[in-house]
Amino acid sequence: MTRTLQFTPSAPGFGEPGALTPRLRPHLVGGRIVEWELRDAERVAGASHRWGEGVSFLQSDHLATMADKRTRGEDHTGFLTAATRFDVPLDQEAMSRALTDFVRRHEELRAHYRAGPTGPERWVAPPECFEIVVADRTPVVVGDAELGAFVGRRASESARAELIPGSWWGAATADDGFTFFVATDHAHGDGYSSALALIEIATLYRAHAAGETAELAPAGTFGEAVLDERAAAAALDSADQRLDVWRNALVANDGRAPRCPLELGLTDENPQPGVALEQWLLDPAMLAACDNRIASDGGSFAGLLYAALATRHRELTGESQFFVSTVLATRGSGHQWTQGWLCNFAPIVVAVPDCGDASFDDLVRAATDSVRVARRAATVPAHAVLAKLAAEGVFRGLDGSPYMVSYTDLGRLPVGDDPALPAMQTFSGVGATRNANLWFTRTEAGLVVRSHVPDNEVARASIVEHLARVGAILTDYARDARSAR
Repeated sequence: MTRTLQFTPSAPGFGEPGALTPRLRPHLVGGRIVEWELRDAERVAGASHRWGEGVSFLQSDHLATMADKRTRGEDHTGFLTAATRFDVPLDQEAMSRALTDFVRRHEELRAHYRAGPTGPERWVAPPECFEIVVADRTPVVVGDAELGAFVGRRASESARAELIPGSWWGAATADDGFTFFVATDHAHGDGYSSALALIEIATLYRAHAAGETAELAPAGTFGEAVLDERAAAAALDSADQRLDVWRNALVANDGRAPRCPLELGLTDENPQPGVALEQWLLDPAMLAACDNRIASDGGSFAGLLYAALATRHRELTGESQFFVSTVLATRGSGHQWTQGWLCNFAPIVVAVPDCGDASFDDLVRAATDSVRVARRAATVPAHAVLAKLAAEGVFRGLDGSPYMVSYTDLGRLPVGDDPALPAMQTFSGVGATRNANLWFTRTEAGLVVRSHVPDNEVARASIVEHLARVGAILTDYARDARSAR
C-alpha cells in the first residue's frame, strides 16, 4: 500500500535557504492538495476545561520560546512533521474518520495552551467534541519542487500549541496515490510521537477504507506523565547517585553545558537563520556488518555512534573527553503509544585514550557503558537535576543552546512491519540557530543523520567535513567486520 524505498550513503542534502522544512525525499511528490480541519473549533474551545496546574518542564521552555517569537513577529518553527507515500488513490472520507479516531484517542492532541497569570495553562476538551473533516478550500495543485515550502508554511500557520487542535493534516493527491503529512506543535509530541502518529493514522485509514475496525493498543494519557515528572522532581534528593552523572560531567567541563565543537561562522552571540540537511551514512548491509561485530566484540550500536563522535571530537579539539547531551525516551508502561513529549536530557561522556592505549572496540564498549549510565540518569527530570546543581554552584547555567546528539532506532517502535514505515520521513521546523545538533535515525533503508546549522559557507563546509569523517569511521568499522569473517 505504500512505497518501499532503498537509500545508499550520499553527500549531505541541504534544504533551500530560508525554508521552514528540509528538502523532501524524492518519493514524496506533489499533486492536488487536500487538507483536513476540526469542525467548529470555537465550540471545542468552549467545551475545554483547565487541566491541573502547569505543564511539563520541556513544554514550559518551548511555550515561552514560541511566545517570544510571536511577540517578535517571527515565523513559528516549533513544529514536528511526519510524511509518507500511499500508492493507492485517496479515500477522503476514510481519512477523515481515521483522523477523528486518532485525535479522540489522544488526550494531548485534544489539548491547547493558554497564557495564565503564573505561566502556561493546559486546557483539554472531551473526545466526543472532535470531528475532523475535509477542509473547504479553493483547490490548488502543488508541484514536487514546491511541496516542501507549502508544507512548511501550512505547518507553521496551523501546528501551534495555542490553537485547537494544534495539528495540521494534508495530502498531495494524484490518480495513482497520495503523499500524506501530519504536523503538530512540538509541545504536543517528540520524534517518537511523530512516527507513532503516522503509523497509527495509516492503520486507522486502512481499516476505515476497508470497512473494518482497527485493533490498537491503549493510548495512555500525557497528563499522567506530567504528574509523574513533577513527583519525581519533588522527590529528588541531592544525594541521589543519578545526580552524580550530571555533576561529574559538569565539573569536568568547568560547570558548562556541552558546546558544539564545529566552526559555524558565527560573528556574535545571536543565532543565524538556519538550513536543514540530511545525509545517509550506512546502507543496510553495512548496518548488518556493524551489528555482527558488536555482537562478537561487545557494545551497542548507540555506543558505536558515540565512539565515532568521540573520536572525531578528539581530532577536532585535541580534548581527551567527549561530552554531549542526548535525548532519551521516557515511555514507561502504558505510554508506548502516547502522543506527548515523553523524553528527557542526559549526559554522554566518553574518555578518548591516546592512540595505541586502547582499541576502537574498547572505545565502543566504553561509550556503550556511558549510554547505560545516561539511561539511568534520564529517569529523573534533567531540569530538576540542573536546578539542584546550580544551587550547589556546580552548574554555571546555559550560555547558549547546549550541543545535543540523539539516536532513534525505528525498529524499536511497537509498529511491526507496517507498510507506511519504509516510506516515512520525519523532520522538525527549521529556524534560527547557533548550533549543529545531530539527529541520527536507524531505518530499514540505512542510517540517516539530520542537522540544522547556520546558513553560511563556513558552517556548511564544517558540517559536510564533520559528517564525512564520522561516516568514514563508521564505514571502516563495518568493513573491518566484513573482512574479519
